[in-house]
Amino acid sequence: MAQPHSGVASPPPWLADPGMGLRLGEAAAACGPVLHAVVGADDLVGERICNDTRILEPGDVFIALSSEKRDGHAFVPAALAGGARFVIVSQWPPAGVELGPGQGALVVRDVDAALVRLARWWRGRYPIPAVGIGGGVGKTTTKETVAALLAARYGAAHILKTPANWNDLRGISLALLGLRGHHERAVLEMGMDRPGEVAQLAEVGQPRWGIVTAVSATHLEYFPTMSDLVDTERGLVESLPADGLAILNDSDRLVRGMIPHATAPVFTYGTLPGVDLRAIRVSSRGTEGLRFIARRGDEAVEVTTTLIGRHLVTTALAALSLALADGWSLAEAAAALARVQIPQRMRFVPGISGSTIIDDTYNASPESMLAALDLLADWPREQGGRRMAFLGTMRELGTRSAREHHRLGRRAAWRCSTLWVTGEERDAIADGARAGGLADVRAFADPAAAAADCAAALQARDVLLVKASHAVGLDALVPLLTAQKEG
Repeated sequence: MAQPHSGVASPPPWLADPGMGLRLGEAAAACGPVLHAVVGADDLVGERICNDTRILEPGDVFIALSSEKRDGHAFVPAALAGGARFVIVSQWPPAGVELGPGQGALVVRDVDAALVRLARWWRGRYPIPAVGIGGGVGKTTTKETVAALLAARYGAAHILKTPANWNDLRGISLALLGLRGHHERAVLEMGMDRPGEVAQLAEVGQPRWGIVTAVSATHLEYFPTMSDLVDTERGLVESLPADGLAILNDSDRLVRGMIPHATAPVFTYGTLPGVDLRAIRVSSRGTEGLRFIARRGDEAVEVTTTLIGRHLVTTALAALSLALADGWSLAEAAAALARVQIPQRMRFVPGISGSTIIDDTYNASPESMLAALDLLADWPREQGGRRMAFLGTMRELGTRSAREHHRLGRRAAWRCSTLWVTGEERDAIADGARAGGLADVRAFADPAAAAADCAAALQARDVLLVKASHAVGLDALVPLLTAQKEG
């Protein structure tokens, strides 16, 4: 999960938005019990809150967030020299630093706790409808799809969304401090890597609507059991207001099990009978996206979307469901979804010798791995060539790791003709693939050697899927597969 901190974080889109109007005295009151001291006049007003001195401008509020690699307090002198109106710190005063005219400081016991309190208070100043998006897989794509759909009605400038993968308590708090009077809807991605975290995120973000995409074994290493992980994911549906709506993916058994725990009415979506919004006749249009029929009761509407891969039909359904909750007609929502371009992490790039590379190296979970292999199998037959895969380890699976990687290998055996594997769990993937009947399985301890072997094997019209958890580093090897051979 994202850990934005001083001197490292990229500026989120809303940071260009001035006019925060945060008074030092108000911030002190919002911080409450975590406050230690106030230095400066209560009526000092900050324009924006910022945790990166590279993008700080005169009049901003600088908050000294730290990480394992950097102490945010090391940047306080630069922030004050750069014209910060006031700073939020837990250490004061910095050595050799004096406040200039019109500058101040909030000295708190815990900077992160102060940030959360401040964000909760600021959120209360702008009680616009928000949607929280939780689940173990598909959150970011769902966030982007929902935000793009809402922007079709309200305008992109009027939609606040959590930038990048700022989906933890720190990231969501920073995002909420970007709320301004012109915002009409907020879209908040909610991640987790510890028990109870989703409920905490919901307390700060105060979503009216909650979407749960799917429950995955991803992050299982942080939880004693799968049941504990599910309990944490369920925190979103247990935190919604009575006049809100829990929008749940009925195609996922564990998400379906959250229905009795919802504190708001429930709206289900999926591909099976009995749901409130169902997709039927789903067809892939390759790299152009999906087509399906969305049925709600007796109403049926054809839907096209730029989302790529059959597995993302539930993402499209989640966005349509949210639009219905927001008062749209199904036809209006479908028409808007067809028009919007949705940012997606999967890339299709020309490869060596006239091949195609499916670059899906951003991250990986068991569900997203299997879905990517299904997309590979859906690749248009008329384009000829072989279907191949270069896969690496999926991280954070805890005690289920070996089992999930073996299962991945078996699915790969049914989806491709040649498989390259690397990373700590390469043997489990390879064993699963061989057990599934795949003869051409190539395991490499060195990922670069695996990429070189891939490059040597690629021919015209071949398609190669490259996917692993981001920490494996396969993204750095994709250029080796897209460079033109010499001679």
